[in-house]
Amino acid sequence: VIDLDALRHNLARARAAAPYSRVMAAVKANAYGHGLLRVAAALRDADALAVARVGEGVQLRDAGSRLRIVVLEGCFDEQELAEATGRELDLVVHQPDQLRLLQRVRPAPAPRCWLKVDSGMHRLGFDLESAVDAYRALAEAAPGAQRPGLITHLANADDLADPYTRHQLACFLPLAQRLGAAVSISNSAGLLGWAEAHGDWVRPGLMLYGASPFVGRR
Repeated sequence: VIDLDALRHNLARARAAAPYSRVMAAVKANAYGHGLLRVAAALRDADALAVARVGEGVQLRDAGSRLRIVVLEGCFDEQELAEATGRELDLVVHQPDQLRLLQRVRPAPAPRCWLKVDSGMHRLGFDLESAVDAYRALAEAAPGAQRPGLITHLANADDLADPYTRHQLACFLPLAQRLGAAVSISNSAGLLGWAEAHGDWVRPGLMLYGASPFVGRR
């Protein structure tokens, strides 16, 4: 049994914990197994929805969602790029091939984009040394009313005693300030445990579905 009122309550808790940030609710992987469409409908008061793949964004648009939708894995070929731009999906660019795809196709209108920066998780994203050039290239390849945002992921925010989160912030925040870009940093653990990581957008996932994001808690 899935309590949609509990989902809405947890979204309100996310807003209360990060009152100066917009909320990008994570509904990837079929809303963590809870059902993409019904969860998205319950979370319609979010400022945006975050999905993993273009297909999930297409499903939401075709079901009538008008919220901003961010595709965290971005797109990988021209067909996905056409589907994403046709349905006004935001795209996260986390590797050079995705940047080259935008440079080659130059879709019109250009999609809203985010550059993924590897601030220390070492999973996806441009490294800090190449991020400035990549950001400027992305802004040129996908010109629009809004400059690209910057997005990163915290590796150990679930452990409040681990200093690595502050190390990541010390690497990432000066880059964002230099570029003047909107930022999204915090997952559920960052949102609840690290106020200095809230930024312009927070990305609650686990907490929306009733699970604690912290080590040793339920």
